[in-house]
Formats: sequence, structure tokens, C-alpha cells
Amino acid sequence: DDDEAGAESRQGSTQKKDLEDIFEAGEDFETLRRQSYTLGGEETGGASGSGSATSSRPVSRQFSREGNQGKRDALDGSEEELLKTRLKEDHSSSGILADFIDRGHHRSDDPEDSHLTNFEWFEKVLAKTSIYSQESIDSAKGLLSTEMLTDALMKNITMESKERGIFKMTHFANFKYQALVIRALHKMVIMIEAEVKNWQMMFRLLNNPVRHAREGQAPHASRMEEFWGSYHPSSNLQRTSVDSDAPKYKMSFNFKMQNSINGMRWSTEKREGTLLHQHLDKKGLLTQDARPEDPIGDGRYPPMQALKDDHAASASRSSYPTKVLQPIKTSKNNYFDDCDRRKTVPVGIEYVTGHSKKFDADCYLFTDAELLSLLGLLKSGRPMEQLKLEGNALLTDKGVVPILNELETEHLSGELRELNLSGCQRLGLRTVGATISLLGSAKSLKTLNLTGINLGTTNHLRMCHAVGIHPCLENCILSGTGLGASSIQTMECLTNLIANKHLKKLDLGWNRFVHEELHHLGSLTTSVEGLEELNLDSSAAYVIGLDSPIGHLLEQLALDKSLTSLSLASNRVDFRTALVLEDALDNHPRLKKLYMMENPLGSLGIRSLLRLLSRRSNALQNFFSEGCYQGVQAENDGISDTNKGCQVYSFTNPGSKYVLDLSRPYHRSLLRMLYKTAERCNLSFDLAFQDVVYKATPPQAYQHPTSKVNGIWEVEESGVLEVTFSIEAQIENSIQLADEYNFIDFLDMHFGMSRFKADWTKVIPLFAKWLELEGRELDQIIYLDALAKDFNMSLPYVSFLCRSAPGTVNKTMITMFPTVPSDSQSRYLAMTFFPKMTDFLFCYPHMEQLLLFNANNCTGHYKLNLGNCCDFAVAQRLLLLDRWESVLTRRHGRVDISSRRNRSQLRNEFHQGRALHLRVKSVAEWSLPEYDIFEFDYVSTFRPRTTDKTLSDNLWETLMVKMYRSTCRPLDKLKVLRTISDKVFITSLHMRQMVGYFKESEDRLEAFVIFYLRITDMHNQKLFRVRFDSEEEMNALRTRLGFALFHPFLQPENAKFTLNLKFHDQRLSAAMLVGLQIQEKIGNIKGPMLIREDGTIDDLVMGIPRGWAELEKLPPSGIFKCTYVCSPEDRKIAFRRQLSETYGYFVPDFSSEDINWWTGLKEPPEDVLDLLEFFISRYNHVDEAFHDIDGGVGEGGGNTTSNNELTLREFEAGLKDIKCKKFKGKDEAERIAAVFRYLDPGGEGSVSLREWQILDQLWKEFVLSIQEFVQFLIYAYGDELEDAWTNLDDDGGGELTEEEWNEAVEKIGYFGPSRVVFALLDSTDDGNISWDEFKVLNDYKPGGAKAGGLVKEAGENAEAKED
Repeated sequence: DDDEAGAESRQGSTQKKDLEDIFEAGEDFETLRRQSYTLGGEETGGASGSGSATSSRPVSRQFSREGNQGKRDALDGSEEELLKTRLKEDHSSSGILADFIDRGHHRSDDPEDSHLTNFEWFEKVLAKTSIYSQESIDSAKGLLSTEMLTDALMKNITMESKERGIFKMTHFANFKYQALVIRALHKMVIMIEAEVKNWQMMFRLLNNPVRHAREGQAPHASRMEEFWGSYHPSSNLQRTSVDSDAPKYKMSFNFKMQNSINGMRWSTEKREGTLLHQHLDKKGLLTQDARPEDPIGDGRYPPMQALKDDHAASASRSSYPTKVLQPIKTSKNNYFDDCDRRKTVPVGIEYVTGHSKKFDADCYLFTDAELLSLLGLLKSGRPMEQLKLEGNALLTDKGVVPILNELETEHLSGELRELNLSGCQRLGLRTVGATISLLGSAKSLKTLNLTGINLGTTNHLRMCHAVGIHPCLENCILSGTGLGASSIQTMECLTNLIANKHLKKLDLGWNRFVHEELHHLGSLTTSVEGLEELNLDSSAAYVIGLDSPIGHLLEQLALDKSLTSLSLASNRVDFRTALVLEDALDNHPRLKKLYMMENPLGSLGIRSLLRLLSRRSNALQNFFSEGCYQGVQAENDGISDTNKGCQVYSFTNPGSKYVLDLSRPYHRSLLRMLYKTAERCNLSFDLAFQDVVYKATPPQAYQHPTSKVNGIWEVEESGVLEVTFSIEAQIENSIQLADEYNFIDFLDMHFGMSRFKADWTKVIPLFAKWLELEGRELDQIIYLDALAKDFNMSLPYVSFLCRSAPGTVNKTMITMFPTVPSDSQSRYLAMTFFPKMTDFLFCYPHMEQLLLFNANNCTGHYKLNLGNCCDFAVAQRLLLLDRWESVLTRRHGRVDISSRRNRSQLRNEFHQGRALHLRVKSVAEWSLPEYDIFEFDYVSTFRPRTTDKTLSDNLWETLMVKMYRSTCRPLDKLKVLRTISDKVFITSLHMRQMVGYFKESEDRLEAFVIFYLRITDMHNQKLFRVRFDSEEEMNALRTRLGFALFHPFLQPENAKFTLNLKFHDQRLSAAMLVGLQIQEKIGNIKGPMLIREDGTIDDLVMGIPRGWAELEKLPPSGIFKCTYVCSPEDRKIAFRRQLSETYGYFVPDFSSEDINWWTGLKEPPEDVLDLLEFFISRYNHVDEAFHDIDGGVGEGGGNTTSNNELTLREFEAGLKDIKCKKFKGKDEAERIAAVFRYLDPGGEGSVSLREWQILDQLWKEFVLSIQEFVQFLIYAYGDELEDAWTNLDDDGGGELTEEEWNEAVEKIGYFGPSRVVFALLDSTDDGNISWDEFKVLNDYKPGGAKAGGLVKEAGENAEAKED
């Protein structure tokens, strides 16, 4: 004991150390979550050990320290025993809604709520809520009832399964570890939030354009005061005559800045006196009577020139510490003179005032006269580094050309660094010519911006040539200049532009380029090593019937290595061009910013950009996608034409048939993406690409690419390639499971490998993009949809999306829920992201299909809205399971029993209300669209194994009682059954009992389909098949489950068949019938008929051809009808078992003694049932009746010697002997003969004792139906049948007619064969039953006189008869 205790202690210490290592090493959250299932070793049902591969993602020390502390608190806490007690005593209902209610109830501040149950409190809350309709309230209550019923059933199933060793016990350490997972979840979300905000701040700081500091308010005021102060005095003084005896009086104003309540503002101060008087006053030269002094003594005023010189000296002494460059008085005065001459107002920009060499007149709206006033400054030699006239729409050639010509002079051209005429729309060809000329002389020019100026066709080539040969030009902006209008010169123009090796930025936006021109530009761009920015906004020409031409350029950028910014706004870039972009820039080493505004990307296009953003192989940090939420839909889901193939690439499920026109960049990129997928999955190209057909001119064989350039596969650029990309090969090559039919593990493993996982270095930019979309709801929806379809998201990521945008929690959860791991723990944690219960109730209808999806028992009918992310996820999972099961059928050498011979498990597929098989041969060739309704049946190939244990009869009865007493609607009960179905295996008798609990045929069929493949004794399926009364129900089951799977392999007797020979599984069923007849006895197929396609009927009077036993020799079409019969002596059990194993995939672990031979009450004629009722009322077994008819002395003249055979004459005489009057009348002989023929299926003219046993099978069916009815009454009313009678006879009349009986039985919820019970109870044949007659049912109660194990007895009787 001490050794064991020490070992346990060491194991606990090791586990604790493992936890510390996980947090210290920054272990990924998903690994932590998965290890929560393996902590308890074998006791938890998981694999022992918890080896983990650590992530290289750095984790902050603070987070690691907090995580370790929380871990130690959880492991070393002293409250473990208390927690154990709480877990044992917790009897609350388990479920998501129940948990919301429980927490809300406990948090309620209303004292009255403490006396309410959770359900009562829930009803109270719903009653107070006015936003819910009555239908919504009923649905919410139904959901809670469904959870409660599920919880009740699972508790019983779990308890028995653990007692029997089917489920393994849960170690308590597992609960502690789950607590650690929850703590880690919250801490990781907080860490992500902090990292994303830090990244956003750094991105803005590093990537926003550098903006020069604006001139301060005080320096600007000082500069403007000096400018205006110097302009007005100078103007007045120049207009004063020197020779005048006295100065002219003229009013002048002083401009200055004054403080006001609204801040600094300009004001004018009127000065007293003349200009000279004011000047002398300022100099202190006035006398006491305000007269000027005479410094010379000649009585004259000071000379004007002296005053002007003094004023100039004063001005020269003024200093402006904020500017290094001081104003130049001479050139400024020239400017003032020009302004006066042209009658314009001077403009005090920094170049004019002499404080800068840059003439920045952005949006000043200069006129030609105002601009020409600058000529004086230029002619005076004032250098100009920048001429920026952006937005001056009033300028024309008259004003601009002289300025450009002046700048072309030798002493000015060398100083010019930037020429910006952007937005000067009235400029003409003279300006363009002057600009071209200036480019030749301004050798130091760095930036040229001619946006919006029409160059004219004749100037295109000249301008591009001038740019191309310029020795220093780095930024060339020719946006909206009309390039591309002349297709003859465009190629040469682009060649000349790109010839400039100094270019860093090239803007050709708002021009028009066609496919060939953009292809040429792309090839030229890759040859320029220094080009960093390329702007092609709205430059792709629209060509009807073709993709956006921009795709041709993007394809060439795969070879580029210098671009850091690419702008493609407003280029009709849809999801096709976005895929080309993803393919081309996948490995780009420098591109950081991508501008994609106002393009119809939609969800598919954004998906490509998000994948590109999340890859570590490129440098992309952000893309701008304002106005891209609307996108074109995929081309009619890619299969509007069977020859068209798939047109959409799915990263998660790329398997489909593709028809690719390799002359289109989109199709070439799609093909390269498929090659990348094969490479990622380690698939050889020959294995991944199947059914390859290549049509080229001249004809040639298709060769897979053998080399890559810059990480891009080189593919053909012409011809049409038809190919099927096999996802089966991908799955088979990459997935190996210990349990091949653990479909949950398969889906988890497949999504882990196939779904896109953002590199840890790109997770933060990915989520920063999400924060950038705040307030743009439509863009947020597209972003979420793109993540949900392709990305593998962990719980912390989903939590961050919810926390960072509280207003979109509902949409986020509906969209992102498919990315949450499918285990119950993860789903529960995901539901805690809902802030309120009302949010959960709103979202639940949208998430219901995925919540109820049971991957380990997925057989059933599905009707999915592919526009809903959760429904789409269910469809996607089923298509993946279909491919996986196809792999398994091939792996195990199984026969194809699919409907259309395509090894698909899907049947009856309809999309948009149209049959899918009319468009594709198989869903394997179909790319799942994201719109409209997809309806189908899915039938799994899983079959119970010999080690699978069925539920005990007592547990099954308990489950059925809880189902009956539940207030759930039948539809909700089916949901519960679907949820628990993968946890149980049942017997044929259990199935028989269950279908009697559903009134509607549709519900009964659904329940049957759910549990059909959970039956362990399929050789006894006749027990439950007989519970379906109508042939319509049987045909519906055959259609849903498949004619081959639902074929009555072991007991085909009396089965009727209607088979359409166009369908593969129905042809298999026909071939099995013919082969069985050949093995057992020719003639066993009764009433064969073939209805040909033209409507003609072939009665097959010559018999069924023996060749029909081979599938290939069956008629290719037509309807084949027949009924199969067989006498016991002719049965070939071994051959029937072989058919069951080959075509039904059922494990043949039974012997002939295990088969319960059975016959339904609907199979024989009514006269046979009448005879059986007569026997039941007088005999204890049908064998007694046989011997009375076969031997003994009778009045009918029958054979008095028993020979264990009956002839028709003996049968007629024997019935008279035992006084059977059931057939009395004119047609008595015919009716007796019909009964005899039914008992003689072989047609030998005699009925043996073995053939007579068909009545024994009917007898047992009769008695079993009665026993089941009695058992139901005990479930509903207890052991006292008098209580049941009181409820049935609700009017107290003391008797029930057959009509009243049927109504009463249906009213209490029993939907089994009630007519049989009535026939038994009506012993007087008067059409009524009374209490005295009803009491007979006491004999059929458990332990009663006529109660017994009929099913077991059937097996024993069969064994005896065989002997």
C-alpha cells in the first residue's frame, strides 16, 4: 500500500511539473485543452500519458507567472474534498440553457425567487419579457424540456455503462485540470487584447506617412504681421513724391494678432495722422505741438529717402528665430509690384515671405494672374525646390506655362525637387509640353505628379520617354492622365516608364489598361529592383465575358521582390482575382500594405486575403478593404453545366472535379493552389489528380509541373484541363486512426490538418484587422464568414472576437461556432461567451443543426440552409465523412451499395429543389456552395461490432418510460434520441418497442432511421419490420436507407419489391433476389413483372432469366416488381448470411438457431388471420390444431391417420371436424383453398408441419403485440389495469366499440397495432368489449399465464423444427 501511495504521489508530482512546463514554455491553448482528457490516464478513457509539443510563441513573463500561480492554487487548494462533495450532491439539470437559468436564478435579487424552482423562475422571466413572441417562448420552454430529458436519459445510460465497464470512470484530477483550462482561456484572451492594441499603435506609428510639423500659431502670426506690415507701408511710401513739399496724407492700417474669447484673430488698428506723421512719432522726432523737428534747420521735413533707408534698416534688424531663411526684401518688393500691376492680392505663403524654398499652394485656388505674380520672385533668382499646385482647378496654361519656362532656366532647374500639378484640370497640352521640356533640364527632380491632367495621345510616348530617361526621378504619379487610350503606343509607353531604374513609386491609377497591357506591365515590374510602391487604382478596363485584367499583372508579381505597397482599389477584383493575388504574393518578401478598397471581393475574396495575411511566408501586415463586403456569387456553385466543373477553390475541402481553361490567370492559380494542397498533404500528383483529360492545340499529353519559381509551380498557359482532385487520396494518405469509425476523431484530425491555421507571428495582425472594422457591420460579417469557413480557431481567439466587439456577439457566435472544437467541454466554454441568456435564445435556432449533429451516428435526413454557417458546417462535415467512409469501403474490399455506383453515402440529394445527380455524377465532384437549401439522406457504413454491448431491457424500459412521460413534443424527442444515439446499442425488440411511441409516420420513420445501424441482432430485423403497416412506409425506408442495405437478407419471405433498375442499389436488390431463387428454389419469386421505360409490360411468362443474378446482365432500365416466398425446407441460411455480409456489411456472428422466424399480421390474407384468431381462442399452440386436423376421427371425413402433412381435402375436412365456421358461406371452398395455398408456399400440394409454423410466427406476433400493449398500459397507469380501463372508457359507458377503442388508444399515446388487441378481447364477436373482456389482459402481464419470452421461444422452436 505504501509503495502504491508513493507511486501515486510521484505521478501527481510529475503531472504538476508537466503543468508548470506547459505554462513556462508558452504551450498552445489547444494542447492544454486536449491534455485535459488525458490527465487521468486510463481512467479517463483517454490515452495514457500527456506528451506535448511546445509552441515557439513567446509568452510574457507576467502571464507565465500568473498562470503558474493559478495552477498551484488549483492543485494545492484545501477545498478539494468540499468540491468533491459538491459534485456528488449536484442534482441540477445539465444543459446550456439550464446552466444559464441556474446562474441567473442564483444571481436574482428578488427575495420571492428563492422559493421558485429554476423552471418556475424561467417561466417568470419569459413572462416579463415583452420582446418574445408566444412562439419564441414556447420554443424556449421546449428547449429546456429537451435538455432536461436528455440529461435524464444520459444519467441512466452513463450509470449502467460505467457499472458494466462500457464507459470508463472519470478521475477527479480531470475536473481540476478543466479548471486550469478555463483560467488559461481568460488569461490568454487578456494577453491577446493587449498585444493587438500594442501592434495597432506600432503599425500606425511606423506606416503612416511622415507629416511635416505645421507652422506654429505664434510664428505664423509674426510672419504674417511682418509680411502685411511691409507690404502696405512700402506701397504707400513708393507712391509719395520725393519732391513734394509735404507728405500726402493717406490712411494706413496696422495688422496685428489680438487675443479674443475665440482665440487669436487678425485685427486692424487705425493710426492717427499721416503716414509720415506716424513714422516720425514712432521715431520720437515730433515737437511738443506735435510738429516734426527740422534736423537740418532749413525748415524742411526729413527727406523721404532717409526715412525709407531707416525703415529698411529697422526691418533688416528684425529676427525670426523660428526660421533659418530670412525674407529677401528685393524679390519681395518685386512680388508686391507685380501684384499691384496685375491687381491681385498678395499671398503670404512661406515661399513668398522668404521663409522657405518650397512653393506649397495646395488648394489655394490660385488664378493665372496670382500665379504670374510669382515671376518677379523667380526672375530675381529666388530658388524653388517644390512647386506644388495641387487642387488649383482655376489655373490654365496661361498661368502655369510661364512659370515652368522660368523654372527651366539653368540657375533654377537644378534646385527643383518636386513638381505637383495634381488636380489642375484646366491645364492643357502647352503645360504638358512645358513639363516634358522641364523634365529634360530639371535633373534633380525627385517627384512628378500630373494627376488628372490629360496628356493627350500625342504626348503619351514623349512624357513616358522623358520619365524613363530621367536620371533622378523617384516618384512618378500619372494617375488619370489618359494613358492606355492608344493601344498602339501603350506597350511602348509602359516600357519607357519602367526603364527608369530609379523609380520607387509609380502611380498609374485611373487610366485604362487591357489584359495584354497589364500583363506586360507585370513582367516589366518584376525587372525593376527599386520599385517599392505601385498604384493601379481603377485602371483595369472592362471587357465583357472576361475576368478583371488586373489578374494578368498580379500573376506576374509572383516573381517580384521589391514592392512594399500595392494599391488595386476599384478594379473589379472579385474572388477569382483575389485567388490569383493569394497565389502570387504567397511568398513575397517585402510587401506590407495592400489597398483593395471598393472591390467586389465578398466572402470568398476576403477569405483569400485573410489567408494571405496569416501566412508567415510573406511580409504582409495589413490590407485595406473598405467597401468590399459585396461580392459576386460563385458561378452557380460551379456546376450549372456538367462540362464546366468546379470554379471555386475551397481550402478545407478542395476535392472536386475541375474544368480549367489554362489561358485564364484565375484557372492557372486555382490549379497551382491544388498543387500546393497536394504538396501540403504529401500526396504524389499522380495520386491526387485523377481522370486527367487535357485538350490542347496541338494535342499533347499533360505533364505535371516538376519545378517551382519563387515558390510558384509553373503550369501550362493554354489548353483546357479536366481533372478530379481526389480528397480521398488526401484523407487516406494523411489520416490513420486506431478506431476507423470514431468519426469525431476523424473530423478533428482532418480539420486540424486541412483548415488554415494562422501563423503565430500573424495572429496579432489578423485580429488587428478585426478591430479596424469596428462600426462597419457589413465588413465585420464578411470577415467572420471568411474566418469560419477556412480557419482553425481556438477558444481564446473566438472569445477575443466576442469581447472586442460586444455589439456583434450574436453574429460572431453564430458564424464562428463551427470553428469551436466539437467536444462538450469546448462547446460549453464557448456558450459562456454569450453575455445574456436572451442572446443565447436568439442564436440557438441558427446553431441548432450543428449542436444536434452527432458525427458518430450521422445516419439520417438533413435539410440544411447553406447560407447559415452552422448548417454549412454540418454539410461540410457530412461530405468529409462521405469521403472517409468511401476510403474505408475500399480499404476493406466492400461492395459498392450506393445509389449511383459512386461509393457515396449520400442519397436523394437535392440542391435548390433540383436533383443533384442531374448535374454531377457524385458529390465528390461537387464543390459545396454557400447558398440555398441542400436536402439529402446520409447512410453510414458503420455497423455494430461483436464487442459492442446492448442496453439492458430494464434500462431500455426506463428510457421509454421517461420518453413517454416527458412533455416534449415528438420533434424534440427525436432530437433527444439523435443526441444519445451514439452512446447506446439496441436489439431488434427494442426497436420494435420504440417505433410504437410515435403517432406520425414521419416521426416513426425518423426514429427508426436514427437507430437502425445501432441494432446488434440485425438477423432478427423481421421483428421490427412488421411494425410498419403500409407498403408506403416500407418504400420510404428503402429510399432513405438504400434498397441494398434495407434488403431483408435473412427473412425475405412475403416481402414485396418494386425496383427501378436505373439505380445501382436497386439493381443489386434485384440480382440478390434472382440469385437467392436460384440457390433455394426456382419459382420462389411470385408475380414477376417488368415495366419498360416505354410503358410496355413484360409478365416474364417464360420465367426470370438466370443471368439476372449477375448485375451486368440485368436490364439497364425499367421497373421490376415481384414478391418472394420460400418454404422452410428450401431455405439456404448460409447463402442468406453471405448476402447479409457482402451487401449489408453486417458481421455474421450468429447461427441459424439465433434467428427468430417471424411473420407480420399484414402479410397474410384476412382469412388466415381469422383462422388464427379461431385457433388462439381454442388452443394453446398452433401445433395442437395441426394434429387435430391431421389425425383423429372427425365428422368431416378427414384422414384419421397422422402423417405430418395436410392435403387440401384433409384441410377442408379437418376444419369441419374442429367446428371452424370462420369461412361459412357461398365461397367457403375458395376461401379455404386460398388459405391452404398461403400455407403451401412451395406449391407441392401439401402442408408440412414446418410450413404450418408460419401460423406459429403469426401467433407469436399476435401475442407479442398484446404483451407490448399491456406493458405500455403499465408504463402509463401502473400495474392495475382497472385504472387504464377507466381512462379508456372516459364516458363511463362500460363498453367500447372498435372505433371508440382506436380513438381511446391513440389518445393515451399508444400507436401500435391496437386492432389485434381488440380482436382478442372481443371474444363474443359482437363488436364491443367490456371490462370483463378487458380483464383478459391480466394474463399477458409480466408473470401472467400467457406471458413469456416469445422471442427466445422462437429461437428454440426454430432449432427444434430444424431437428
